[in-house]
Amino acid sequence: MRSVTRVLVVEDHFPDAVLLEEWLELAEVQWEVVHVVTFAEATSRWPDGRFDALLLDLDIPDGFGLDLVERGLALAGAVPVVVLSGRADEAVAAGAVGLGARAYVVKGPASVHELRAALEGQRD
Repeated sequence: MRSVTRVLVVEDHFPDAVLLEEWLELAEVQWEVVHVVTFAEATSRWPDGRFDALLLDLDIPDGFGLDLVERGLALAGAVPVVVLSGRADEAVAAGAVGLGARAYVVKGPASVHELRAALEGQRD
């Protein structure tokens, strides 16, 4: 049984990445967070990372929207993908989940509980 859940966070806004890491710490689970800024970086880090989840911001320098979600799902394979966004958009959320994302989480203080709910089942 692994005691730490490894998460790859793709987020180009550094303050959001820092907050995300803090929110995961508040979830009282041991997380190891690896932060990258672009999808290209995620692609290069993924094969050797043994990640348990992919947290993917919807608007990064080399990708946007549902096209990016599809790319993230293809990269992650069987590993869950949680989509992050700075705005609530029911149509995009439904589209992301419909494509196979585990959850669509709007960044904010309530994200702590939503992220934990989306990720806690991934600990072995």
